[in-house]
Parts: sequence; C-alpha cells; structure tokens
Amino acid sequence: MTEEKPAKAAGQAPRKQKKQKERRRHWPALLKRFPRFFWRPREDGEWKGDWAVVPPEALDEYKTLAEDLGVWRDQLESRFRKLDHRAQILQNQFWRQRVMLIAGGLAATSLATIQAAIGGGIVVLAVLQSVLTGLLAGLTVLIRSRRAQQGYLTARLKAEQIKSEYFLFLAMAGEYQGAGREARLQQRVGDIEAEGVS
Repeated sequence: MTEEKPAKAAGQAPRKQKKQKERRRHWPALLKRFPRFFWRPREDGEWKGDWAVVPPEALDEYKTLAEDLGVWRDQLESRFRKLDHRAQILQNQFWRQRVMLIAGGLAATSLATIQAAIGGGIVVLAVLQSVLTGLLAGLTVLIRSRRAQQGYLTARLKAEQIKSEYFLFLAMAGEYQGAGREARLQQRVGDIEAEGVS
C-alpha cells in the first residue's frame, strides 16, 4: 500500500499540468491573448521569447552548410528580428486598441441599461454616456488612422519573406545557384525591406 502512494503522487503532477494547459486552450481568445498595456520593448533588442531560426549548434553539426548557415547569423538575423519584433509590437497595439473599444462599448451600454432600468431622467448618467460615446467615436477615428493592423501584417509578411528567401538560398534553389548567391540574397532582402510584398 505504501509503495503505491509515491507512484500515484508522481503521476499526478504531469496530469495537473496537462489539465491546466487544456483549460487555457479553451479560454476565450480575448483572454488567451490579452494585450499588455504598458509594454514598450525595443525593436532591435533581444527578447526573452525569441527562438533561433538557425540554432548555434547547427554550425557545428552541419559542416557542409556552415558557411551558408553563418550568412543568417552574421547578415540576416538582426534584420529578421527587427521586423519580427515590430510585428509583435504592432499586433499588441492592435489588440490593445480593440480591448479599449470593447471595454468602452460595454461601459456605455451598461450606463444606458442602468438609465433604462431606473426609468430614465437621470441627467448625470445621460451626460456620462454621451461623453463616453463621443470619446469612443474619437478613439475609433484615431485607431483607424494609425493602421496598426496593416503595419503588423506588413512587418510580419516582410519577416517571413526574408526567412523564405534564406531557405531558398540554403537549398540553392531558383536564382540561388552558382556564383554570386550571397549578393543576390542581399539584394533580394534589401528589396523586401524597402518595398514589402512582391
């Protein structure tokens, strides 16, 4: 009997973690990806959640490709990271704007509901609701003019295009055959950064 208890306790820890992950997966999208309100990271800095496109150990493991793998690390990774970080910042900004609109709309609706439930005639509630509705209208115009979603999509697309071009370079596919491959890659990445979508 006593031998079974430690085995049960050891088996319960992974089950609890699995249940917590399953619960989080079923949260509403608004809560699952809730924006950070006071998040001001630098685009060109190193971030905690950055994952390596080309892990450092790959240079030792794949000797034949070491020179081509070094091109990513030395010339392209910082350019990719800057666009990747910009996309994440703009995505968070877009989500933050949407949450503000949702919360403001909820508050305005709640004020109208209270006014209706009481029977109307409360000037303070009517003024608060009209001021809040006017602020929401102004905020909506401001949000549209900033175009955070378009900026996020453009930055994400540019980052993924750079990665895609690098993988074509690594595979020596298409225009990346023969001499001058690295110069063509640099030219293509410069075009992507300057123009965006091709």
